[in-house]
Amino acid sequence: MPTSARTRSLLTWLPATILVVVIGLIVLATFAVQGSWWAEDRPAASTDQKASDGSSMLTDAGFDYVNVEGIVRVRIGDGALPAADLGMPMDGDKSAEFRRPVRAVMAGGSDVYVVDDVAALTAVTQSGALASVTLALDNPGTWSDAVNTVRALAPTYGWDSSQIDALDEGLAEYNRGDSAEPFIATVGPSVGGAAVTATLTFYPGSGATPVTLTFAPAP
Repeated sequence: MPTSARTRSLLTWLPATILVVVIGLIVLATFAVQGSWWAEDRPAASTDQKASDGSSMLTDAGFDYVNVEGIVRVRIGDGALPAADLGMPMDGDKSAEFRRPVRAVMAGGSDVYVVDDVAALTAVTQSGALASVTLALDNPGTWSDAVNTVRALAPTYGWDSSQIDALDEGLAEYNRGDSAEPFIATVGPSVGGAAVTATLTFYPGSGATPVTLTFAPAP
């Protein structure tokens, strides 16, 4: 069917009109972001983002602040706040994957542990108290990379070197079987202000071996 001159004129203007609308939306979005909390270089934490003792709230709002500041702070065991004061239930768990690797500052008793390149966190509460915090380290490498990571951390946490020396034999024994399930090995727990355990999970298909560190109250 022939197109009228008026229709052709409308079709000519339509792309330009859409472009103007899109540009307008971008401008509005830019002003909104510039005036938002996220655009601040180091915004002050609100009460739903940091607890009364300076610990990170283990909530979505708390993890939002961690993503901005780049540091997650948790105290476990003696002196730790009740689960409710951290925004968690009496019995439950809360996980977060950070937008970029962050630094974790973990306090247990009189000891303070600093863990860099943390990609994710899982907190578990039992009977109204924080029972464990597991930190997933960023960029899982091979089995050898994981063992070397744990070996480098051993002096910090006081892990038994014989446990680390036995890791390769454990994997060799696993490889002599035909299991398709991941091979999981642990080192620790440490003795100190917190009980710290390293877990290596070897995936046979890819060979990737992520490492996690679990902090629990000292016995």
